Amino acid sequence: MNTSRLITLAISAGFALTPTLHATQQKHIDVHKKGTTSMAQARALVESPATSALYAMKPKAMRKQMPKPFVGRSHVELNKATSAGLVFGGFPIVAPDKTFTGFDGLDSTDSGEANGFVVEPPDQGLATNGEEILEPVNLALRVFTKTGAPLTPPVSLNAFFGVPTAPNKDGSTDQLSDPRAFYDWESKRWFVTILEYATTPAGALVGGSEVIVAVSDTSDVLGTYTVQSIDVSDAGFGQCPCLGDQPLLGLNKDGVYLNTNEYSNTTGFFQTALLIAVSKRDLIAGSSSVAAAGFDGLPVAEGQAFSIQPSFPSPGTSTTENRGTEYLVSSLDFTGTVDNRLAVWSLTNTQSLNGSVPNLNLQLTVIPTQEYGQPVPAVQRVGSYPLGQSLGEPEEAIDTGDDRMMQVFYSQGKLYAALNTVLLDPKGASGPRTGAAWFAIDPNATFSSVSGKIWKQGLIGIANGAVMYPAFAVNGEGNGVIAFSLTGENYFPSTGYVDFSKGSVSPKVHLAGIGQTPDDGFSGYPEFGGGGVGRWGDYSAAMVSPNGDLWMAAEYIPNTFSRPRTTYTNWGTFVYQVH
Repeated sequence: MNTSRLITLAISAGFALTPTLHATQQKHIDVHKKGTTSMAQARALVESPATSALYAMKPKAMRKQMPKPFVGRSHVELNKATSAGLVFGGFPIVAPDKTFTGFDGLDSTDSGEANGFVVEPPDQGLATNGEEILEPVNLALRVFTKTGAPLTPPVSLNAFFGVPTAPNKDGSTDQLSDPRAFYDWESKRWFVTILEYATTPAGALVGGSEVIVAVSDTSDVLGTYTVQSIDVSDAGFGQCPCLGDQPLLGLNKDGVYLNTNEYSNTTGFFQTALLIAVSKRDLIAGSSSVAAAGFDGLPVAEGQAFSIQPSFPSPGTSTTENRGTEYLVSSLDFTGTVDNRLAVWSLTNTQSLNGSVPNLNLQLTVIPTQEYGQPVPAVQRVGSYPLGQSLGEPEEAIDTGDDRMMQVFYSQGKLYAALNTVLLDPKGASGPRTGAAWFAIDPNATFSSVSGKIWKQGLIGIANGAVMYPAFAVNGEGNGVIAFSLTGENYFPSTGYVDFSKGSVSPKVHLAGIGQTPDDGFSGYPEFGGGGVGRWGDYSAAMVSPNGDLWMAAEYIPNTFSRPRTTYTNWGTFVYQVH
């Protein structure tokens, strides 16, 4: 796509509103109570390990059917195809801040022992009240103290959510994926979500899909949870029922907000983004009748909305304007090339979720931004990779996903967001690499409109390597972090972060969890259906504790002596914080 045309579109659309999506366009969303659970109950539940496979690959976070223009193209061609906005030299890599602490989280061995098989990639969840840390990944959960002492063993997510691993009567098997978590500082409750869907023995999708939400009954992370199931099949729209891929999570005072990307069970093609608002009050009460509403078929600019990321509120941030407001952000690269726009969304009158019939107003605007574009696979430092070497394969590259929006925080009137992007070498001496683009947005919503403008923005990258899967969190004082994984010619896959303070990113990457060996997971090797690029991510996490501390978690490759690998996987996670 011609870059100059993109810029023209962005400027002309900067504050233009699309037609209002009125309450009459809301969809009914089915929510049903599944029961209760607890860490102790999940630990006590004994299930037979899966015997169909020793390894399993989570379905790739699906992408709209886009070309991949950067694959197989030289950096010279890429430089000609884009403007100078993606040229970035890179930040130096330095030691962590003095207030930094961190510890090993869950790894592939933990997940494998909890489930009887291993899976890639982990998909990073994180929640904290400042004293305890709840970490869900594919497909396990664990609770730690803030110093890293485990309060539970690794717990199977199937056991925690009450999803059996045995085949259903029709021969299909229920699958789980994409965990997320949040500690709500207003209600002092823990929220954990996950996608559930079913597949045949051949891997075909059958039936609908659901997002399961577990909400703690008290502030005790180790106590009981009420489990609710939200239908995200979107039956009746296009070629649905669909798989509601990669549920995104956000909250405000009134509601819990989800977005799924709907892919047809029969054709596999993208149908729509499905945006859902659920009463937080009803979820906390464990009600058998939960108010909820949804929106689908959402046009934006010249395409269809995709991965509309709801926002988390930082502690102390008010979301009561317009009888309750939830802001959301999505990227607009419809062609898998480059773009320089974002969509800013608002849901107002969210207080109506406290009644039996929600009456929500959904608005959006498109704003001009810096350029961002489809990322490229990342290289890693050369080292020992026993699985790949036993297969006679070269060291795999690392999948950096696409340029969809990652998590969003709302703090003191500003939205903070980040995504993966391609970066170009300023000297043109090396090929494209992956970094992060970040955005601080000044939004404003009324009942009938939303506007927004960029307050601050920038790029993050390193020389001869990649920064990938950024997660941006900002506290009420305006201080924040952007957490991510990093890898490169001189670094095994590691975790890192940059500091953010009052509108500025400190121009240096702090190395946190230091990778010890290359990624050597099965997903990148042809013998297991891979194409030389191993799965990673699909997202990192960053959260703000009630006292304003900044907590992060991301994937890396730990020391195999202290954190033994499995035959087919060697990923780990690292949990870290700065004050």
